Amino acid sequence: MTLKETVPSPLQLREMLEAMAVKELRGPAGGETEEVSERIRDRYLVGILAPRQRAEDLPLPLFDRPDTPPSEDDDTLEGDVPSDDNLGIEGVGRGNLGGDDGPTELSAPQGKAIFPSSLGLSFCVPLDVPALEVTPRWGHYDKAPSEFETNPKTGTPRRVWKRQPCGGTPHRIPLVAGPVGPIIADQAFPDAKLKGLIRRRPDHWSVTLFLVNDGTEPPPPNRERTWMFQCELAVQSPDGAPAFFKRQGHIDLPGTDESYKREADLLAMIYRRHVEFAVGHGVAVHAEVAPDDPGRAVRLVTRAIPSYEIPRTTPPTVEDADRNPAFARLEGLVLDMKVLHETPQAQLRARLGPLVEAYRDWIAREKARIDDPAEGLERFRSTAQAAIERCEATLRRIEEGLDLLATDAQVADAFRFMNHAMWLQRTRSLFSEGVRRGRDIDYNDVDIPGNRSWYPFQLAFILLNLPGLAKLDHPDRSERPEALADLLWFPTGGGKTEAYLGLTAFTLGIRRLQGTVAGRSGEDGVAVLMRYTLRLLTLQQFQRATALICACEAIRRQAEAKGDHRWGRTPFRIGLWVGAASTPNRTAHSEEALKTATGSSDKKRHGAIGGGGSPHQLTNCPWCGSVIDFSPRCYHIETAAKGRGRTFVYCGDKFGQCAFSRRQSPDEGIPILVVDEEIYRNLPCLLIATVDKFAQMPWKGEVQMLFGQVDGLCERHGFRSPEIDDAGSHPRTRDGKFGPARTVAAGPLRPPDLIIQDELHLISGPLGTLVGLYETAIDRLCSWEVDGRAVRPKLIASTATIRQAKDQVHALFLRDTSVFPPSGLDVADNFFSLQRPSTEATPGRKYIGICAPGRRLKLALIRVYVTLLAASQVVYERHGDAADPWMTLVGYFNSLRELGGMRRLVDDDVRSRLGKMADRGLAKRIVYSPDSVKELTSRLGSAAIPETLDRLETPFDPAMERRR
Repeated sequence: MTLKETVPSPLQLREMLEAMAVKELRGPAGGETEEVSERIRDRYLVGILAPRQRAEDLPLPLFDRPDTPPSEDDDTLEGDVPSDDNLGIEGVGRGNLGGDDGPTELSAPQGKAIFPSSLGLSFCVPLDVPALEVTPRWGHYDKAPSEFETNPKTGTPRRVWKRQPCGGTPHRIPLVAGPVGPIIADQAFPDAKLKGLIRRRPDHWSVTLFLVNDGTEPPPPNRERTWMFQCELAVQSPDGAPAFFKRQGHIDLPGTDESYKREADLLAMIYRRHVEFAVGHGVAVHAEVAPDDPGRAVRLVTRAIPSYEIPRTTPPTVEDADRNPAFARLEGLVLDMKVLHETPQAQLRARLGPLVEAYRDWIAREKARIDDPAEGLERFRSTAQAAIERCEATLRRIEEGLDLLATDAQVADAFRFMNHAMWLQRTRSLFSEGVRRGRDIDYNDVDIPGNRSWYPFQLAFILLNLPGLAKLDHPDRSERPEALADLLWFPTGGGKTEAYLGLTAFTLGIRRLQGTVAGRSGEDGVAVLMRYTLRLLTLQQFQRATALICACEAIRRQAEAKGDHRWGRTPFRIGLWVGAASTPNRTAHSEEALKTATGSSDKKRHGAIGGGGSPHQLTNCPWCGSVIDFSPRCYHIETAAKGRGRTFVYCGDKFGQCAFSRRQSPDEGIPILVVDEEIYRNLPCLLIATVDKFAQMPWKGEVQMLFGQVDGLCERHGFRSPEIDDAGSHPRTRDGKFGPARTVAAGPLRPPDLIIQDELHLISGPLGTLVGLYETAIDRLCSWEVDGRAVRPKLIASTATIRQAKDQVHALFLRDTSVFPPSGLDVADNFFSLQRPSTEATPGRKYIGICAPGRRLKLALIRVYVTLLAASQVVYERHGDAADPWMTLVGYFNSLRELGGMRRLVDDDVRSRLGKMADRGLAKRIVYSPDSVKELTSRLGSAAIPETLDRLETPFDPAMERRR
């Protein structure tokens, strides 16, 4: 393998990958006059128009294979997948046969595939435009002797499909109300015609145009000679003027719910500069926008494979003052977590105040824009004013948090504790990741300001929530329906997790500083409930949150060693409370899983698919990155009969230098609890769970302990409740390691103060209905009384995409909603996030659409998979590890049946086709089995998910490839 000296940038590599995919799926891959030796309908997937009329004597359905081999001139379609289109059915592939997706009905037998015979677009132009210029283009393929290939048997030129470019001639169409055409698009191919309709509106022309294949398909062997490939339709003004403007899409629907109208108006306002110039019919439309007027387009072109890049959204800096002078006021804002941890209370306002001042200035400037005619807000005046009011309310809440921080010593101490913990969490996570990936890294290399700094929106979100978390009599904690639930709405990968992890650390700190309130201890018990809907999300966030709890525990231990007990004597711990298929229910089950993994159990070892729960949920230490293997070296399990009833997990550091190794922390190790029985008895301060786990509440009385309902404390095994089957005292253990233990009285503990619901948009439909029912009980169990006033938990939710959030939160939690950050007047700038133009420093997310009418779903998936895998292999062979981001293909499916069906196709069709892609101008790629194809589903054993996630971090390295 030889790599080019100059490696293109990531954006250039992405463009190369897209260009190869478009050529492979749409064509022409071999140029304007290419030759294709295979059947032409097999060669390309999209951009095809079939004749409107089918021959009555067509002998076979389109996708049936002939019983006898076709002759060289026969056009019968070959190479398609079998005629059934059940991607995953019972008894087919490796789809789930159980109840996750229910029984499956076989689809009805399919007849002829229906290919489109037309494509078109609709758009608007001003009344003063007299005419339009329409240019159709397509490719026509016909059989002819090849100029390059010969028949190996006869030595004569082989007959192939030769492409002839068609169209390209502009057709002038006067703008007169009535039908358009038919107009023959190219005299050499008279079946291709332009048709349409022009409607006169009060202030514009509404135009619809189509390119139609108006021919009749003959019987074999001449069918494909009448087909059109790589079809395209372009429209522009004859003089090249920007004649196209925004389609008139505003419709006032009487009777529509007011909340829907308000949301629709808000979206229309913030996206008013994102103009829809045309709508495609059976195809997408690309608009070439006028350089001096983003509201006008110069040219419209249909696209069979559309693409769109969503700009990257990042927080503002002082350097963005050229976009809005208000950002200049961010000068002096301290975002470094280490500096904030070391800041005395008296200086906190000065170091955080610029955030408030900059936001206030930004709001004032936005308010002034409402009356500016250039902003185009005339129709949205009331919507704009409501948006500004929401911003002003958010500003007041941030100021309230800053005032509390400056006047309340406990809040200031908890805030500094939070910054200390998050500083360690961020740097230790990066250090651990570097070690895990095999890099030669030193902790000081990552302990730099750039790696331990907040984004402004994260600090603002924390500040506005401080009063609700620190003050038990705050309105957000009351029983009134007006109590606020804060919804953090930010793009994926933008930093939501760090924002609510920061609030988690603050909650842990303020709770311990406040000590016992109304007779309930804040040192013990669950302080934060963090809930997810999917097991994969739960496990991923558990690994990230464990680093935070390790940081909190390291701070507590250091303080305790100095005689400072502000942060308590009980270790900070994190619990993972999910289904029995993932984690054990009892310590004895955990012990059995360890014996099974080490081969010392009588039971058969579980494979990658299926299997019971395992305590092995961390593959690497979150503090130092050392490998944690599922063996007695890293695990020590004591059943209740023989010891403390704990599953201890230790860092695998061979030299014992890690703070959570067996040498440094023999009695605790990494502070995690993954066994249900141990969670109830030891009550972690942070509990991460799936929402469905709470369905155990009516059936398992121990669940009440998570909400502080305990009545005793065993000196050896932890808390008790009436549902816990435990003796009042325990004798000395046989090995003498533990002395006698007894149960002492313990009153109710403080219930959770903070509930975090991540990925809120997933709790909808039937799941949302059930969650809402259980939420009534959870809210009641988390409530308690202080000075005769009911205190509810603070509720925070986060999401990257949601509609009608206010209604959803009220239906689920019976609370009002405050969305943060609130929208401004434009989607590109809400002060806390700015949309950036796509550059090497700030690349956006590129989306490419594939719609293949007339093709079966199986074929479309196979072709797309093969194309992307082979195209990325081309980039890899040319540029080495620079192609790593595109070498892994991830497919998402709605059900296990669909995934199982596609898994079978990947193991068969995709693998075999990849070996032949060099013949199509891409690259041959060998998919090693079985390690190269993995799935992340509920069918996996509990230990297989972390291992698969670790494999996803393995880079594609040419040096490793050569050694293999």
